[in-house]
Amino acid sequence: MKVLPVLILCFPTVALADDFKTVQGKEYKNVTVSRVEPDGIVLKSKSGISKVYFVELSPDVQERFHYNATIASAYSAQHTVNQATMATARRGEPITVISHGAQVDINQHLVFGSVTVVDFYADWCGPCRRLSPSLEQMARSDPEVALRKIDIVNWRTAVVQQFNIHSIPQVNVYDRSGRLVGTVVGGDFEKVKSFVAQAKSSS
Repeated sequence: MKVLPVLILCFPTVALADDFKTVQGKEYKNVTVSRVEPDGIVLKSKSGISKVYFVELSPDVQERFHYNATIASAYSAQHTVNQATMATARRGEPITVISHGAQVDINQHLVFGSVTVVDFYADWCGPCRRLSPSLEQMARSDPEVALRKIDIVNWRTAVVQQFNIHSIPQVNVYDRSGRLVGTVVGGDFEKVKSFVAQAKSSS
């Protein structure tokens, strides 16, 4: 009988998976809420971390998480200022390797205010070695582009599972606000450049 209260105390710490659907119909299935911010919720899934803004969610979800439009607006304004400050600080690092096989919170490495290109690669991958110089040259020559490189190391690492990587090189392109614009699997640099141009114009 003494064990029972301990078990009861443990249950609230278990994060339960949930499903969310935006008003535009986009679905987030089997995700957990890792953080609640005044303007939205941060969702964690097997494929990564996403932020969904309350204005994209139904009134019942907004009410569930105590959404307040006035507080959210003030928070967003301050967040924009912080992002601009961080982007200015990070522009001195156009190219950074952010993981060697370990899981990574991609949101911590996006350069808000710039276009972030995330290159999934491995040293033993020939097509990766051929694509890499073009990506690095683009990041060095264009102050609006930041390159973040993720070395998958091998097919069994945590980061491969996290982002569901099946083929490399894989390049993800994020716009200035941190939204994923497109993914290029393979060494098609022209397609990467096309997504970068789209990311610049979408912000």
